[in-house]
Amino acid sequence: MTSKIQYLQQPAVADFIQQLSSWLDGESFGEHQFKVRDKILPANYDRDFYATTLEEAYQRFYWNGQYFDESQALLDDFRNRLRESLQTGDAGQLLKVIDEVLLWGSGGKVIKLYTYNRDWAENNLASLVEKIRHSLAILQSEAPDTSPFDGELRMNAGFTKVYALAGDQIMMYDGRIGAAMGYLVRQFCESRRLLLPEALCFPWAPGASTMNRNPSTELLHFKQLANRSRFHADWKVRASWVASEALNNATAAWCQGPHALRRLEASLFMLGYEIPIARRKTQKQRPMMGI
Repeated sequence: MTSKIQYLQQPAVADFIQQLSSWLDGESFGEHQFKVRDKILPANYDRDFYATTLEEAYQRFYWNGQYFDESQALLDDFRNRLRESLQTGDAGQLLKVIDEVLLWGSGGKVIKLYTYNRDWAENNLASLVEKIRHSLAILQSEAPDTSPFDGELRMNAGFTKVYALAGDQIMMYDGRIGAAMGYLVRQFCESRRLLLPEALCFPWAPGASTMNRNPSTELLHFKQLANRSRFHADWKVRASWVASEALNNATAAWCQGPHALRRLEASLFMLGYEIPIARRKTQKQRPMMGI
């Protein structure tokens, strides 16, 4: 994949980062609404989700029985323990906290993805510290070679959260956050009458339910993650670069400080719950332009 400098200097990427910064600072990206269908929610949680700004979406965050501040306290604990175990080389402690992160990421449910990842970590215990360190070195590089994710290293919806907590400026890029990134790129392209730039084709993945997470339209087609580890790593890196640059340029109070990236993720997490299906164009439109 291209280097960080080469990627960020592409005109379409630079323009999208500028727009994302404006959205972080309170500009509306449009109206986004859906019915929250989760079975277990607090009695006072409004199931009618509605947001026009990223901050509004962030304020509605709720996951695994916790609002953002409670969830962040838990993530801070995970982060500290991950880093300590990597620093000391304690594979047993690393395995324990990875297991907790994977379970948290699954919503506290022992689902297939959780057991699949847990078993991989257990089976690779002897080299687990080395593998996580190697993964972080790649993900934090400004000229990453992601080829080790073809088989030696692991990337999926579970381990993306481990790396995000263990490293610096690494996004928790999974199918739901990818769907939200794609949705925002869709808003960006449609407002400018642009075809989808390849550099902004953030992949998504469906959830366990039938809710739509595909941001594609007739003219803008976003690919699926489809359990491709290296492909996932490539786009995780690109999304992290975009998010970090946009946050650096933003000035709004809600997205400042050490938890800024986690707050943006929380916003994207809520937007990605369900993506509005694009309306078919019935009238003749001006042709869209490429960049």
